[in-house]
Amino acid sequence: MAADIQTYAGREQTQAKHFILRKYLQALAFKVLRHWDVTYVDGFSGPWKAEREDYGDTSFMIAISVLKDAQEQIRQQTGHQRRIRCFFSENDPEAYAQLETAVQPHHRPTEGFEIETFRGKFEDAVPSIQSFIGKSFPLIFIDPTGWTGYPFSKIAPLFQREKCEVLINFMYAFVSRFLNHPDEKIISSLDPILGGPDWQSRLEAGMEPGLAVENLFRSTLQKAGSFDYVVSTRIDKSTDDRPHFFLAYATKDRAGLKAFRDIEHVALREHARNRSIAKERKREDRTGSASLFSDFEADVQEASIETVVAEQKLMAKSHLIHLLKAGPMRFAQVSDVLLQAFMLRETNVKDICVEMSRSKTIANTWGSGVRKPQAKTVIQLIAE
Repeated sequence: MAADIQTYAGREQTQAKHFILRKYLQALAFKVLRHWDVTYVDGFSGPWKAEREDYGDTSFMIAISVLKDAQEQIRQQTGHQRRIRCFFSENDPEAYAQLETAVQPHHRPTEGFEIETFRGKFEDAVPSIQSFIGKSFPLIFIDPTGWTGYPFSKIAPLFQREKCEVLINFMYAFVSRFLNHPDEKIISSLDPILGGPDWQSRLEAGMEPGLAVENLFRSTLQKAGSFDYVVSTRIDKSTDDRPHFFLAYATKDRAGLKAFRDIEHVALREHARNRSIAKERKREDRTGSASLFSDFEADVQEASIETVVAEQKLMAKSHLIHLLKAGPMRFAQVSDVLLQAFMLRETNVKDICVEMSRSKTIANTWGSGVRKPQAKTVIQLIAE
């Protein structure tokens, strides 16, 4: 933990991003490798601002480490070794040279672990990536330094598979800064990820402009990839209470949605604590004195995530009442809707149903005691 704090000092938002990437890759790999080979695609590999000599704080090395470990564990458990492929793309010549040198020792095709690198624009690598993926299960990670270089019209073919999962870093801090820029070239540079020209007319009315653009981005991604579920996690800046980026997640499997929300909750608790430490470090640098309550303040920040969840649950209850006025729904349907609309886990949605049954708002159709609704449980309002 101390080593991570030092490695990511001043980059706590990157630490949160890498935490989510690591935990989700672990969950995905152990599930998928029992049935399919896996291809991991990193569209903007870097490295950028790596602090560790072994590049252990980069997305590409995190992926290699997690996937190799999962491959070996699955081999030991099943006696069968699935093939893993990694495709790393980088346009910057200097960064690419570092990337190629760092990953080469891990390229071991005879051991079922293959790595291919591409120097150039990510969008230009699409045909090579398509061929490289073949019939495997792809996880695509897109982490640009800005908002260009991954036009959906060009990369959408990567998504057109029965199985496909995507993580994209939507650079909110950069995008929101230029929403009202007078330069039409800057405005039009957002067209490729917001559904084409005149995207301003498609923003949801009444929303804060930056959040409305992020919402449109997710909607555009969902259409481009025919994804069933697209959600995002807000990651705040290290020492400022405002979003730095949103990590968007797209999947065609509700199990993936459930897993992502679980991982998100843990990641945001960890990020809140790390941000508290960063704020205290900034205060100490400014005042020259340490706080006597730094551990307490970190605990308060971590607990604040539970306050956010409580607020989200309240809004979700109102939304559920509105949904059920149209008729009963299976719990799986309720969960799908609420997990997409709110920062909640499925266990939170089950708790919502139990709480609403106790308040005589919805019928208890799943029984008494500690039981909670299951996927096929019918959720319905109590007739007035």
